[in-house]
Amino acid sequence: MARTTNPKISAIFDYIIEVEGNFPYEQRQMFTAKKNSDIKMILISATQDKAYLLSNNENKSLAIGDEIVKSKVKSEVFTSPLQFGNVIDINGNIILPSKEEVKPDKNDSYSPIFRLAHNLMTVKTLNEQLYTGITAIDLLIPIGKGQRELIIGDRQTGKTHIALNVIINQAKTATKCIYVAIGQKRESISRIYNTLKEHDALKNTIIIDAPATSAYEQYLAPYIGMAHAENISEKEDVVIIFDDLKKHANIFREIALLTDKPVGKEAMPGDMFFAHSQLLERAGSFVNKKTITALPILQTVDGDITSLISSNIISITDGQIVTSADLFSQGVLPAININLSVSRTGSSVQNRTITKVAAEIGKIYKEYKRHLKLAMLDYEFNKETSILLYKGKMIDKMFMQRGFSLYSYNFVMLMSKLISWTILRGIKDEQKALMFLNALIDTNKEAKTAFETIKSSENYDDNILKNYFAYALKQYSDYSNLGWEIECDHEFINFDNDYLNKIAKMLGDK
Repeated sequence: MARTTNPKISAIFDYIIEVEGNFPYEQRQMFTAKKNSDIKMILISATQDKAYLLSNNENKSLAIGDEIVKSKVKSEVFTSPLQFGNVIDINGNIILPSKEEVKPDKNDSYSPIFRLAHNLMTVKTLNEQLYTGITAIDLLIPIGKGQRELIIGDRQTGKTHIALNVIINQAKTATKCIYVAIGQKRESISRIYNTLKEHDALKNTIIIDAPATSAYEQYLAPYIGMAHAENISEKEDVVIIFDDLKKHANIFREIALLTDKPVGKEAMPGDMFFAHSQLLERAGSFVNKKTITALPILQTVDGDITSLISSNIISITDGQIVTSADLFSQGVLPAININLSVSRTGSSVQNRTITKVAAEIGKIYKEYKRHLKLAMLDYEFNKETSILLYKGKMIDKMFMQRGFSLYSYNFVMLMSKLISWTILRGIKDEQKALMFLNALIDTNKEAKTAFETIKSSENYDDNILKNYFAYALKQYSDYSNLGWEIECDHEFINFDNDYLNKIAKMLGDK
């Protein structure tokens, strides 16, 4: 058969274009329409003389018999400093807050849209924690920089909230963020944009919008987002969020059905696993480069985390954070199911002190959950069980976070120690007690030294430090007539009244 110069369109199935003509097709080749170079296409599958392409032909301006030509533009993505703080399209141009074309500069980095996972010799072990600001995650499900951690759960259970909390927590650090919105409503995009702006996290963030009206953009957006992440990771750590990959998978399913490809389980094509593993395995920690942390989001139906796409992505990622509709409806926020959530980097990315604290908190919490059924029954508990139930309730309180919250190492350390010491038991206003201890550590040299000793996890007498902080709380309660019931085994040097008055004024008790 004679070689065709340009293939011709033989059929149009919505956004799928069928072309005929003997042509040297290559995988994921880019084409444009000969009569209009704005109409772009990407090769989906081909035989020697026939091919199917995915097109951005929303305005239906193509016709049978039109020729298509190979794109002159390289399938590469550039990242410009101008894109930060804005919503951009897949071509890198700004679309919100106002439309603006972004032209590449000679200093901008380039990465191909599609590339196979990195060479294993360039990968480093993960050794640094990425703080999310969500205490339950930072303590019990720690995420390392360079990890792939799936956020999975039913709709309206706070998955995007967790991802945005991660971005907000990076605002204080040099870590850059990319949020890839796949098939989201424009109002959701503007809500995310305004939330990040409000928390001063937008300046470090690029939002990529692939609207629901364009299958072409939804298909490419995750790969383009990852190419941006690779560009940024040459100099800085980067977090990339895909919201959500279920919508991305649905585009693959539609394409398979429109191109008569054999489909398997849940009508998904056989290369679905490869499509997502090729994407997510580009994240990691690299030699001579910084880290790319990938947080894909997946929406489930009725909490089914065993569906095809869920189980695919769970097996590609290094752990998952599972959100629960039941917990959400009970008012538990963030609604994280700690039993089903896991991080496969575990405590290897945490510092030694936090690992120790996390192990203690985790052990108490698991035991508390086992005893919770007993708590429903109305009978007297022995002292050990009632202390365990009290500690568990306090951990539940510590894990309850409404709104957006910033990670505070001191808060997590202090709260965890107070729970294990049980010295807040006779205190009704735990928040006030925490505020007092925080102010004490900031303004009193001895208290600061005691807290630093706990933080450095050197060998210390736990009982003496427990009694030191308990006696400090007792003095403040007596001075301010708060009526806190605190047990102390030892007395320490008393604070003078001027000092207690100063703290009482700071906390609004005087």
